[in-house]
Amino acid sequence: MSITIPSNNFNPLLVTPLTYFERGSLALAGGKGANLGELIRAGFNVPPGFVITTAAYDLLLQTNGLQTKIQQMLGLLIIDSPASVTEISQQIRDAIQHVSIPGPIGDSTLKTYRQLEGGAVAVRSSATAEDLAEAAFAGQQETFLNVIGEEALLDAVRTCWASLWSERAILYRARQNIDQASVKLAVVVQKMVLADVAGVMFTANPVSGVRDELIINASLGLGEAVVGGLVTPDHIVVNKRGLRIKEYRVGRREVIIRSKVGGGTEQVTPTTKNTEAALSPCAVRNLAQLGKQIERHYGTPQDIEWAWIKDGTKAGKILILQARPMTALPKPLKATGPMRMAIPMLAEMWITRPYPLDITTFTGTVERAIGNLLVMMIGKSAPDPDKALVEEDGVVLRFEPPEIHPSPGMLIMPWLTLWRTRRYDPLQWQVDPIIAEVLAGARELERRDLRSLTWKQNIEALHDSLTLIPRVMQLRERYVPKALVGLGTLWLMLALSGHKDRFSQLISGVETKTTETNRALETLAGQIRRNATLRELFAQTESNELHSALQQSAPGQNFLQNFSLFLAQYGHRETALTISQPAWKDEPKIVFGILKVLASSELEKTDHYQEWKHTRDELLTRPILGWWPLSNLFLKSLVNTRCLFQIREDTHFYATLAQPLVRRVVLELGNRLEQVGAIKSATDIFHLRLDELEKLGESWPPSQETISQIHELVSRRNAKRKSLAHKPMVDPRLLAPPSGDLIDDEVILRGSPGSPGLAFGPARIVHDVSEFGRLQPGDVLVAPATNPAWTPLFQRAAAVVVDMGGAASHAAIVAREYGVPAVMGTFDGTQKLTDGQWIQVDGSRGLVLEASEYKENSRDDM
Repeated sequence: MSITIPSNNFNPLLVTPLTYFERGSLALAGGKGANLGELIRAGFNVPPGFVITTAAYDLLLQTNGLQTKIQQMLGLLIIDSPASVTEISQQIRDAIQHVSIPGPIGDSTLKTYRQLEGGAVAVRSSATAEDLAEAAFAGQQETFLNVIGEEALLDAVRTCWASLWSERAILYRARQNIDQASVKLAVVVQKMVLADVAGVMFTANPVSGVRDELIINASLGLGEAVVGGLVTPDHIVVNKRGLRIKEYRVGRREVIIRSKVGGGTEQVTPTTKNTEAALSPCAVRNLAQLGKQIERHYGTPQDIEWAWIKDGTKAGKILILQARPMTALPKPLKATGPMRMAIPMLAEMWITRPYPLDITTFTGTVERAIGNLLVMMIGKSAPDPDKALVEEDGVVLRFEPPEIHPSPGMLIMPWLTLWRTRRYDPLQWQVDPIIAEVLAGARELERRDLRSLTWKQNIEALHDSLTLIPRVMQLRERYVPKALVGLGTLWLMLALSGHKDRFSQLISGVETKTTETNRALETLAGQIRRNATLRELFAQTESNELHSALQQSAPGQNFLQNFSLFLAQYGHRETALTISQPAWKDEPKIVFGILKVLASSELEKTDHYQEWKHTRDELLTRPILGWWPLSNLFLKSLVNTRCLFQIREDTHFYATLAQPLVRRVVLELGNRLEQVGAIKSATDIFHLRLDELEKLGESWPPSQETISQIHELVSRRNAKRKSLAHKPMVDPRLLAPPSGDLIDDEVILRGSPGSPGLAFGPARIVHDVSEFGRLQPGDVLVAPATNPAWTPLFQRAAAVVVDMGGAASHAAIVAREYGVPAVMGTFDGTQKLTDGQWIQVDGSRGLVLEASEYKENSRDDM
């Protein structure tokens, strides 16, 4: 990056009043100084001050011979070496701290300081690569508040110069590809503002990217508490058009930073909790109006630091301390309401980024089957995986919600669908011949000897396995429409009768293949608990060593026989909706890990079936629902609604029969590619697409040229995938729950109600299946997302909290089956909560609140 000083034919002044500068003065005043001068010229209320310019910094380096020394030190800098960055940074800062300030700089600084009538000032660094549209450099250099006295001022200025070479500043410039030697630093000195309230204002929503929202963070005292992240500030959302306050959430007021007598600042911990808003509505509107004016002046969204001072009026006095362009401001989302509701559940499929072979085989087939169901139901597919998953060179980059435009067909299609499916009774879906056909097909495919098949025959077996998925989804096409009508009717009847709060109770305790699987696991756990040898083995042996350890004893061998029967029936349960991740039967240690948890304690028996029946019978005694014509409709709608959740869960069970079948074929082909040297290991095949594998079968073995092409392609895609490791595939804004008007200091997280109830317990953060053993009975399971492989843990968890998902996701369905409170779609629960932290889970309202350990004994009273 090159910085050119404007050719105005003037001698740059060493120390100049802020009023001299404007936005084009970056090279002389730095970003902060240039912007403050621009604000003053535009008529905004900015504390008076002056700038010790970059010309002064140049003079400092030239007078003391530092320019050459710094260039020599930078020549030795190894930016990828932390030790090198630390050493060079310290050497440059020490050199600046130990040289004398040239007389012209010191004299001019003190003279101008005296013209401010001395007293307290704020001393801020203002680098030439700072407050730019593409890089804010926020907090990279030093700031000093409440500096009192001439000696203290010069010391602060010197430290600001040195801070240009802090480790964080050097690394930040390197990340922004800015030439280290080209950067200079000015210092802004302003009259100190003794703020009663201060903070930061964004003239666009920095999280959602919405341009018509203005966000204010405010805290009592000086704004450094907000900027430095020392407090949870008051959070205010203002509609920019009408200056209406959409949300005001009072902060926690952990500390207050204030000026200290004699200079400097101090942190004060409030002795009493202040729950009043820091700013009055009048002050908020005035501040927001200023934000709009500043944004209009610059023509782009601004990040503004401000201070508010009591002056005896309701509005108070507002001063602007800094303004800079907002960086990394996301584009506003265009996702529709229905899409926002669907995305948290779709995101459950993408716990990990799918590989090219996932998308072109199992995962893509599942998503297309869901899309076809939506086409049949509403005339539109949302999302179409071929359009919604943005790829680059075959690697999935991100999910991009498609725009859905209403059409006349969307009004007609639901009625046509109901007519076509009128003879399919949801209550009879389990005897549909499709189920037997799919089970028989899966068994036949599993018996095939893949090693004896040619490459082309294996590809055919893969396609045959994938055909099971759309066949299963035909069950949804047949039975879901009428079941959905039942859901809508039930909800409407409950709403009209004033009992919609009982909806979750009525749909709890649904019997599914998942609960059947979990009962089978509990039977195995019971076998372990009843036998001393098995108890000891499971308590003391790691999951990956259990199989060989069990073979050493008669009880262990007997257990393994039952375990094999279990895997034969339920082993296709997936750990993720991809073939790149193994199913239970392919990775038995996953199931052993679950059994270690289940065997550690006896399951407390609860009859959830009776609980929902009790709610049903009670509602039938009430007016409206108990009236004869409506009671029959209520009962029929309830049956169909409960069938809906059963169909959703169990068709998933049958559809995933294909997952281990496809994975087995793919790994067989991967072994063959590994043998000819095309890939390093069989699992590298997941980096290839299905159409690429199909072409390879045309001539086997492949030529050396083809082998080299495959090797290069896999290496390139692997590198691309690694570069995306920390980038979410789904935009976090699509997963975040909507902010409401809730103002509650105890609320930690807000999500969607998943399963009703209230529970207390320590949070146990479980990121993936390898950490199942960490969950103890009574813990609150906190996870990124869950699928059927996780649900056995629900039997021991006090409650469930997940980052992704909604009321119709697996976690919610199974939580309701077990009567476990659940909060879905918290977005960042695994980041915000700490392991072992005591929390209260309110599944009815979708809230996670603070709790104390003493509440443990209160669980039984809830």
